[in-house]
Amino acid sequence: MRRLIAAVLLGSGCASPGMPPGGPPDKVAPQIIAIIPDSGSVGVKPKEVVFRFDEVVAERPPSVTTLADLFLISPRDGVPDVSWHRDAIAVKPSHGWRPNTPYSVIMMRGLADIRGNVRNTGVTTFFSTGPTIPRTRISGQVFDWVTGSPAAGALVESFVPPDSIHPYVALVDTGGAFLLEHLPPARYTVRAYLDRNKDMGIDPSEPWDSVSVNLTDSARIELLLFVHDTAPPRLREVAAVDSQTLRLTFDKPVDPTQTLTAANFAVIGPDSVPVPIASVNPEPSDTIGKIAAPPPPRAAVAPRAAATPRVDTTAKPKRVMSRPMAVSTAIIKLQRPLTPKGVYRVRAIGIRGLLGRTGTSDRPFTAPAPPAPRPMKPGATPPTPPPSVKK
Repeated sequence: MRRLIAAVLLGSGCASPGMPPGGPPDKVAPQIIAIIPDSGSVGVKPKEVVFRFDEVVAERPPSVTTLADLFLISPRDGVPDVSWHRDAIAVKPSHGWRPNTPYSVIMMRGLADIRGNVRNTGVTTFFSTGPTIPRTRISGQVFDWVTGSPAAGALVESFVPPDSIHPYVALVDTGGAFLLEHLPPARYTVRAYLDRNKDMGIDPSEPWDSVSVNLTDSARIELLLFVHDTAPPRLREVAAVDSQTLRLTFDKPVDPTQTLTAANFAVIGPDSVPVPIASVNPEPSDTIGKIAAPPPPRAAVAPRAAATPRVDTTAKPKRVMSRPMAVSTAIIKLQRPLTPKGVYRVRAIGIRGLLGRTGTSDRPFTAPAPPAPRPMKPGATPPTPPPSVKK
């Protein structure tokens, strides 16, 4: 026992000070150290594409339901098969790789480590099961036509009709931009849509747009998303701005290229006599504008091996649509005031929707009563009426 105690005391005396167990807290998101096969490889048909990281990654990141929600394979063939291997993630098509096909595998931002550190950037790798990789690209901007804002998160698909089962795919970033690369030259249908229910299809309530592109080298396009409702716009609400001004709201957007005039509206009074209209104007301002000048070029940065970072336009100048924003309201100025509490019928005539359908609709409207006078505070002196002018 005495020998044991002496040994313990000797060991304690010789111990050198050092970092306490555990080290500093990890606040860095997982970093990619390799992608297999190498980006740009040709003539390969891997069992799967492997993304390898410098630490263990979360099997269920907080931002998504499954790991498969963070990956896209272009061209698409069903939902990707994604498997977790601690510090690596393997991705493959559910029906296998097709021969003589260039592929891009996209990892979106949102991947996290087991401590909750989340990557705020994505990465793309590409290869071909055939002998070559086309140096082609389709880029552009996607907007919500009704709001005029970038359609961030919209899904972009490019396919050669009639095969819409295996489209080349990309996601719209926060600035409204997208990029499709390495597509074989052909005439493509390019469409974008907000896939709100994540079923990889366009539902009747989901906005979308499409355009035909003859791709030989590169192309740039603009897509304006809207719900393709075949019914024309109808009056949904009539409200008084003041005694001579009405605000009309439609149940769907009106074609912004249609110039609305007094001939498109009628306000019928309680005596069945039309009230003359002085002017008609859309309420929103026109969003036609030029693209802001790009920032000065940054210094060249050497590309990372085996991966090409995805471009995010968040910090770039905001882009605007080349066409005016779709409108859903109109302001009518009348030539004489409305009769308080009078019942009117407001009619919209030949109003054209975004798909070119025109229609007529009407709604009843009761002019508001004049505001009641404010009650006087106790002890307040009533206002003195202005002196009469004698002739």
